[in-house]
Amino acid sequence: MDRRTFLAALGATAAATQLPLQAAAEPVQGSGRITLLHTNDTHSRIEPFGPGNGAISGLGGVTRRATLIKQLRQQLGSVLLLDAGDTFQGTPYFNRYKGRLDYQLMRMMGYDAGTLGNHDFDNGVGPLVEALEAMEQLQHANAPFALLNCNYDFKGAPALAKRVRPYQVKTFPGLRVGLTGVGVAFAGLVSDKNHEGITWRDPYESLKPVVKHLREVEKVDLVVLLSHLGYNLNGTAPDDLRLPGAVAGIDAIIGGHSHTFLEAPTKVPQAQGETLVFQVGFGGVNLGRMDFAVAKGTVRAASGSALPVLA
Repeated sequence: MDRRTFLAALGATAAATQLPLQAAAEPVQGSGRITLLHTNDTHSRIEPFGPGNGAISGLGGVTRRATLIKQLRQQLGSVLLLDAGDTFQGTPYFNRYKGRLDYQLMRMMGYDAGTLGNHDFDNGVGPLVEALEAMEQLQHANAPFALLNCNYDFKGAPALAKRVRPYQVKTFPGLRVGLTGVGVAFAGLVSDKNHEGITWRDPYESLKPVVKHLREVEKVDLVVLLSHLGYNLNGTAPDDLRLPGAVAGIDAIIGGHSHTFLEAPTKVPQAQGETLVFQVGFGGVNLGRMDFAVAKGTVRAASGSALPVLA
């Protein structure tokens, strides 16, 4: 199936996914509910997995995911749709469209933000920028999609630098949500020529001032991190499980890179309560969901689950 056919098919399904939020009368600031829907490591998996793929045979597919997202947005109030990177690489669709189709479909589904994974640099910085430009030019799509990262230094890649933010704040009835992102080290994963002009910095140290700014200056009620570090690297490199102990103040980590299948978030203690750490495998076979209830700026309840993307 060609690119235009997929865009047309998805448009019929996803045009109404970004529904108006249903605000309660006179919401109390610092109090409310928010749902995070999320994916990671989708790897250009546009169609469902075919036979012969074991437990994931028949799962996934962009149009099915769009339908599930639409249904959840209709049922819920405040929703963010997020991705933890490695959008690129893995099927002939990437070989043909160089990531342009992936980003266009994500925008049509109404993704609010994502971060960069190592495979998103597989064709180099120039083609990555071109894929983002194609998404920006897409007409009749939902709200603009933001790329977030605070531990890559983009000074030597100005065209990409202007398309990546260290953080973003999203406002909902009664709540302010701060979003940021971090990426894995390039060494051993991305060739020098493919990340030319971009350098990696320690994610823990890079996050501390950003989280502090979100909490103290932006006055957010919830901090959400999009991480492409990996779930558990057993101390060999920064990872999601150890991050809450190093950087306090993060409520949710939406992870990627390690393709870890979790049925529910892992609750990790930190200096200011606990952090929910979650990722949902790869290839878009699951859609992650985390729900937070906040009262007077404090998380009172949080839960989550992995939702299979079924026919």
